[in-house]
Amino acid sequence: MRRSQSTLLTTLAVITSLLFMSQFPAISPVSNVHPDDTDQERPPTTDSDGDGIPDVHENLFTEWINGTSIDGRGYAMEGLDKDDASDATLDNDRDGMNATEEYCWPYPAECTDPGFLRGLTGVVDGEGFRTYLDPRKSDTDGDGMPDGYEAYMCLRIGGFDIFAQRYTCDDFDPLNASDATKDIDMDGFDVNRDGIMNQNEWYTSSEEYIHGAPSNHTTELDGLWCSATLPEGALLTNWPFIPTGTNATFQNLLPACTNAESPVGEDLWLGTDPLLKDSDRYTWDGFSIRSLYPSFGDGIPDGWEVHFGLDPLNRSSALADEDFDGWDANRDGVLSPDVSRTDTALALGEQLSNIEEYKIYFDDGNEVIAGLKSVEFGSESSSLIQYPISFATSGEGISVMHHDVRAMDLVDSRVYVTTKYGITVIDYSTQSSDDYWMPQGVILQDAELLFDSDDSPYAIAVASNIGLGVGRILVDGSIESSQAWDWSLSQPILEIEELKVNSPNNQIIGLGVAGAGNVFEVGSTDLIEEINSVSDAVTDQLSDGNATVTDIEHGLADGNLTLFIATDRGLLISETNSGRDGDTAEWRFYFSTEDTGIFASINELRTLPAGSDENPAEVRDIHLDGPSTENPQVLWFGTPSGLHQMRLIDDVISHSGLLENPGSEEISTREINNIRAIHTTGEQIILGSNAGTWMVSGDYSNVYEIADQELIPGYI
Repeated sequence: MRRSQSTLLTTLAVITSLLFMSQFPAISPVSNVHPDDTDQERPPTTDSDGDGIPDVHENLFTEWINGTSIDGRGYAMEGLDKDDASDATLDNDRDGMNATEEYCWPYPAECTDPGFLRGLTGVVDGEGFRTYLDPRKSDTDGDGMPDGYEAYMCLRIGGFDIFAQRYTCDDFDPLNASDATKDIDMDGFDVNRDGIMNQNEWYTSSEEYIHGAPSNHTTELDGLWCSATLPEGALLTNWPFIPTGTNATFQNLLPACTNAESPVGEDLWLGTDPLLKDSDRYTWDGFSIRSLYPSFGDGIPDGWEVHFGLDPLNRSSALADEDFDGWDANRDGVLSPDVSRTDTALALGEQLSNIEEYKIYFDDGNEVIAGLKSVEFGSESSSLIQYPISFATSGEGISVMHHDVRAMDLVDSRVYVTTKYGITVIDYSTQSSDDYWMPQGVILQDAELLFDSDDSPYAIAVASNIGLGVGRILVDGSIESSQAWDWSLSQPILEIEELKVNSPNNQIIGLGVAGAGNVFEVGSTDLIEEINSVSDAVTDQLSDGNATVTDIEHGLADGNLTLFIATDRGLLISETNSGRDGDTAEWRFYFSTEDTGIFASINELRTLPAGSDENPAEVRDIHLDGPSTENPQVLWFGTPSGLHQMRLIDDVISHSGLLENPGSEEISTREINNIRAIHTTGEQIILGSNAGTWMVSGDYSNVYEIADQELIPGYI
């Protein structure tokens, strides 16, 4: 009996202990191993079908996706099956990448091979989530470019890192939708010619990919926008050709191509090149269509051709005149065609061909509409104002009489804007403007306000094709009618400068072409009181050098009043008080292709960029600068090569470094450093160039950096 009780108690104890132990998780026996002693193998993953794609990844894309094209055609994209190994090599969405390639991205398709060292596939987005290419969607990120096309372009621009064995591309990333708004080759068209390429004016990479495709083209149904002649691909590996075999990285591109044909060539992309501004690749030679490869282009950017409905792939369209707007010069009833894109052939032809119309728009690089423009000082964006032409307005608000602005002067809230044909006075306090036209035939070149002994403006002096003109400024700031102006009726002058000589009247020097000019004495009573000759030293040098004056400055240099004369061939300096005296005038630097007998000296100037045909010694603008107007320390001057500074104390010229603008993706270094205007504020140097305005922080004594300031676009 006791043995039975003992057995019962033992059984109850065992059962109780088992029930107690069952509350703990299952524990497998482990051994202690130092991390350095392991074989570095990863934890095992489950791949039921053995296709190299883990089950957990295939489960993300199991569901089917249904869709409808723009013309009502339906499609169903089959999802992945973790139990079916055959889907790893399928390209159901026809984007040029099979399921394995899409799983591996940004690694190559070999990422599933044993021994391939890599991190996790997919890419972590801006919110911290890991995203993958979707084998059921031809365009995973929805930027208008199929996944396979973006992968191909990423490889093309050098986005594959052979050391990391992965792709990294900012411009063609199949997992980044921002690519949809990029115009990498900047071949869009500034339709309103305001100098700013707005997003709706770009010719984006996605638009270039799909150019020429029918509006109902749907990749899942129609395939990639490319042409293929299977099974072979192109022998060439350059754009636009698509190779196969050992030359191809992406083997599934050609099988995914649509059934469309190219006018010339096989196994190639059918759109325009997103990396080439001018993509034309074939032409009609009069007998047949032939390829231009390895040549490209017709001289007209793709975006311009697309905007006007031309063919950006056909060079022949450049010489067509679809709107028949040529001119029958010899009146023989036939518009002779433009037979070549050379300037000589275009001049001979009577048709106004497409390339000629583009050249008219381009205007030798000055395609931005001219006129009066402004931005807020210190603003970095979105403050640009372009003032309208007066005849195109209702008469209210601020406008300017003509787009060709020659000079501006500021007095309190008024700005005196001198244009080619007259002067507009803008009053910002009343937000109004008044126009003052010059007599017919008078063309203005420059202007300067004249002040009396009380430092009040009493007149405005202008340089013109009939000499100096002077008009009174009335008490309310307006200008008297041009009929009351005083005119010198002398030699044409291009630039004027008030001399710093002590005199009860204003002394104005005006200079023009090859030594033409005078010194004018102007008073408040009779206006132009005397007309005197410029010193022989100055006129002789300008005449011998056949130089055209572009700007004039007069001020102290090393204790003596000195005249600085900028010309299209160099910088002329003469020590003179009145412009009429002075025994010498010397070229600080000079250059001309003519044999003028003047020694060429340009070694101190910044070198012109490669390919430039401009005069390296041409000076567009000069500006004396110092702690005060009475004490200048340096002379700033701008040339086609850049901004220069000449110290007056030792005559040393410096350039480049912090005086050079490095440019950007949108603005070339060559154009932004082609200086045309200079203005200083005491804390900044504001510059006008072929590519708009820019600003350097600093003054005459030191410069620090390129300032963040919104530019005024265009030829400034």
